[in-house]
Amino acid sequence: MTDCTVQQVRPAVPGFSLSTLLRNWRARSKVRALHELDDRMLADIGVRRDEVIWASYLPLTSNAALELEDAAYRRRRKNRFS
Repeated sequence: MTDCTVQQVRPAVPGFSLSTLLRNWRARSKVRALHELDDRMLADIGVRRDEVIWASYLPLTSNAALELEDAAYRRRRKNRFS
């Protein structure tokens, strides 16, 4: 009979599970797909190209799609009350 040991896999980033990092990686891929859209389409969505570029370079510890949505919301809110 063989003796097997199982090692616990620890996340590369403390406090983040592998599933969280994978979800954030997928979100970043979707944000990077927005690079293909022209500026008019991005405006229809409610984001600007500089916000898309910024979000696509966030670390995997951040969900790029949620951060992009939040940045666009804050910009629109600031412009509305200015």
